[in-house]
Amino acid sequence: MSDEIDGESVYYINADDNYRGLVDKIELAEVWGMHVIAPHHNGFDIARIAALMSEMGQGGTARGAVFILDTLKKFTDLMDKRAASEFGQVARGFVSAGGTLIALAHTNKHPDAEGKRVYSGTSDIVDDSDCCFVIDKVSSEERNGVTTHTVEFNNIKARGDVASAVGFTFERQHGQSYEALIDTVKRLERNDLNDIKGKASIDSELEHDIPIIEAICTVITAGTVSKSKIVQKAHELSSESSNNVRKVLDKRTGEIFQLGHRWRARKQAHNRHVYEILPPHKKLNY
Repeated sequence: MSDEIDGESVYYINADDNYRGLVDKIELAEVWGMHVIAPHHNGFDIARIAALMSEMGQGGTARGAVFILDTLKKFTDLMDKRAASEFGQVARGFVSAGGTLIALAHTNKHPDAEGKRVYSGTSDIVDDSDCCFVIDKVSSEERNGVTTHTVEFNNIKARGDVASAVGFTFERQHGQSYEALIDTVKRLERNDLNDIKGKASIDSELEHDIPIIEAICTVITAGTVSKSKIVQKAHELSSESSNNVRKVLDKRTGEIFQLGHRWRARKQAHNRHVYEILPPHKKLNY
């Protein structure tokens, strides 16, 4: 028996797209043999979805069927505990009868204290689901007109053996078709994802430190190379506190440019340190 999913059994209910986007997805679905259903087309009413899932669950026709709901808020009120709970019961009946339900939902506009995206809605949908992933943007890097985006799927609810986190990249460029965009999606190995996350973290910290970094580089380039004098003059130049300047001076001291170091310190007599800019200081990529 093949593990491949039969496209004829997949129903993508697209209730959150414009006309062009709908056409693009229909063209792809035809290649894969999937069904695309949209509100107000051929008399379809999304209010029927919950009842249809319930009928399929009770009637024995749910087995093998895959419903993709885009987006979930179009099918139930995610902010209403009662409505969300009732939908969860219908979904459980559909899945218990052999169906598969994949629902897309939005996150809050503001991330949590750790910078992670937070599911927008009551906890009922997550509580009733077998598996939930929240997608976080890791980085975007533009080169030669092509922007490579890296995202991480973080698991916040799991029943069964699923990955706690999965990374993907995709590429966007001007004039690109939706099919071409899909073709660029690649799954990342865990080590590769960690490398990209590490670089993104360094880039974010560098961006935050830009005013002080620029001030320190200016001071050192002008010939001030002792620590106390660098801190004093960079403080005056940047209007940042001497404490913050000293922290950045220490944090950015090292030998590896790619790790966020921007200058090195040479130890001399009487425990005196002399600073010099790391190459390539003329091409600082903050």
